[in-house]
Amino acid sequence: MIRKKQREKLKEVLGYHYTNGVLKILKENKITSRNGKPYGSSMIRNVFNGLNENERIENAIIELFVRTQEDIKEREEARNRILGIT
Repeated sequence: MIRKKQREKLKEVLGYHYTNGVLKILKENKITSRNGKPYGSSMIRNVFNGLNENERIENAIIELFVRTQEDIKEREEARNRILGIT
């Protein structure tokens, strides 16, 4: 389950529009609900907000967090290279 402090850190990096990224990761990994249907945005939000527990969705959220942090770091390094900042 995602705790309040964790949620604050996740939201700091992911912002408020994270569900599409999580859905993409779930699709990449072929993760579906028990009845074989893809999870919806509302389920992802419920897991993110601690209303529901789902380890696979939580893992996808963490994976999106890691990917987003890496993208931010790469973008910052590219800007610094372009601007000649060390």
